[in-house]
Amino acid sequence: MGFFDKLFKKNEPEHPVQEIDKAAVPVYPMIKMGEWQGMSLAKSLPFVMNGDQLDLAIVFAQDAGDRFQYILETDLQQPDIAENFNRWQHNINEYPYEIELGDTLQNRVIFASGEDHASEKILSAAFLSDACQTLNTDKLVISIPRRRCLMITRYDEDFELLETFFRLHFIAWREEDYGNEPITEMVFIADKNKVRYAVPLGFRINIYEKDGQKVLNYVTAGELFDENDQINFQKIMEKNKIPVSI
Repeated sequence: MGFFDKLFKKNEPEHPVQEIDKAAVPVYPMIKMGEWQGMSLAKSLPFVMNGDQLDLAIVFAQDAGDRFQYILETDLQQPDIAENFNRWQHNINEYPYEIELGDTLQNRVIFASGEDHASEKILSAAFLSDACQTLNTDKLVISIPRRRCLMITRYDEDFELLETFFRLHFIAWREEDYGNEPITEMVFIADKNKVRYAVPLGFRINIYEKDGQKVLNYVTAGELFDENDQINFQKIMEKNKIPVSI
């Protein structure tokens, strides 16, 4: 688990609780599950709708020391707070990041994790363009299973690499010890300009030991193999993809 600790795990900051000036503290987008308990009060934008169901939304957070405070619908009645809120896209565009290529994955997977708003960098066109250039591609697969976790590879990668990518994605999604809030078990498809689709994969990958060897096990409630009795991840993603709202 040391590999993941290095890339993903980050202890919660130990800052004193403080009252903040909502008209002055920078506002950042934050991706939340649709059932997040604060959704009814916070200012939010739908991000992933599955029919009439809200799967993911974007809310807006401000750093208040040891916690985040959220922009409420009622806050936006104050012009100075509304003006500050309207800078959220600029703020996430400018939020610093460091792209790290996974050398154990042949430099074919990007990790850009560890910071509070790392996951939300997928909302920045400049970041996506940088990721595309780094991986020499025009189409990305993105994993943000938990807060501060971000992993990216090429959409057209081969089976073996994508299998490893999805296995790591599911490990991060399941691993409560990271201490980071879960975001989604879905992955995303993006180009250099924006995230285009969310993808409920319809399967999970588990790993267990048998006779001293590590064995992968797929769990699915749907069809996994194509007409050639092979797993084609691109076909699975195309079949299951959902357009995002932003």
